[in-house]
Amino acid sequence: MADSEHGIARETVREAVTMALYLSLSLLAVLLAVPSNTSEEPVALVTLTALGLLVAHLVAFTISSRLVSEGVFDAESRRVASAQIASGLAVVALVTVPMLLFDAPTSLYVAQALLLLVVAGVGYLAARASHASVLRSVVYVAVVLVVVAGVLALKALVGH
Repeated sequence: MADSEHGIARETVREAVTMALYLSLSLLAVLLAVPSNTSEEPVALVTLTALGLLVAHLVAFTISSRLVSEGVFDAESRRVASAQIASGLAVVALVTVPMLLFDAPTSLYVAQALLLLVVAGVGYLAARASHASVLRSVVYVAVVLVVVAGVLALKALVGH
């Protein structure tokens, strides 16, 4: 594979993973805002919010891609957008399935756990990609989860 093809593939994977992480972290904040004592099923709220975030990101990506490509949404941008859509829809499905299988608040807890697993899993893979030991990788994941908890706590403090 030529260097330029490798660079494009690398950027495509990075953007797909970034989308999955962005949606996972954003949806964690949304799920924390849903009252756990609700009698209503949160599936519509969570799924539509997830889809809205995905579409908003794609609009921003399309505009910024045209900005740097002389007004053209070129093949590279279309490839990256396709990867973002695929990873984004995977996260939407991941968070929607528990909402369909379980009643609230169990569905909220399962969805939160799955989203945290996405973040932790990517963190672990990132650490291992740098040839860190298993122990060091687990410590990295712990630090990432502490940072995520801090961000979510800050979000909770400033309100919904």
